[in-house]
Amino acid sequence: MIPIFACLGVALVAETYRLPIIDHAPDFALTDAAEKPFRFAELRGKVVLVSFIFTTCSGTCPATTHRFAKVQEALAKRGLMGDKVRLVSISLDPVRDRPGVLRNYMRLYEIDGKHWHFLTGPPSDVNKVVRAWGMWAKPAANGQLDHPSRVYLVDQQGRIREIYNLDFLRLPWVLEDVEGLLKE
Repeated sequence: MIPIFACLGVALVAETYRLPIIDHAPDFALTDAAEKPFRFAELRGKVVLVSFIFTTCSGTCPATTHRFAKVQEALAKRGLMGDKVRLVSISLDPVRDRPGVLRNYMRLYEIDGKHWHFLTGPPSDVNKVVRAWGMWAKPAANGQLDHPSRVYLVDQQGRIREIYNLDFLRLPWVLEDVEGLLKE
């Protein structure tokens, strides 16, 4: 409880804000940019931010990746990356986004992949993951994909606690939500 103000010696207290539990985060197994198997369940006990992008995107994906990089930098400065927080980006275009392409994308954005996992896999596996998370992607003009911009915040117990779109993926808000989950 945090005191709001005191009047005549009586403190009024506001309830601590907690993010709601939206759903359980679906588990999955894919391949990371280093061509190693990756299972989402390995991140249990950590707060995880999950995005869905593709490397040839000319829409929201570059902005999402850029903001994720800022989130990673801010969390690292606070000593929260790694043991406490991880980032995951899942390709919506597994046919083109093979592990080598993901590694080049990471270099393009100067991303430290130690605590940020870029994932792909066989199209059938990736499509199951995309559907399980309530995402979708459909072909659009010029080899692009039409898709929603969503980032999922998952708590240490594997529960989805927030879903951001690009408009609400703002550094102060994300940091506040992550730190709030770490205090629960």
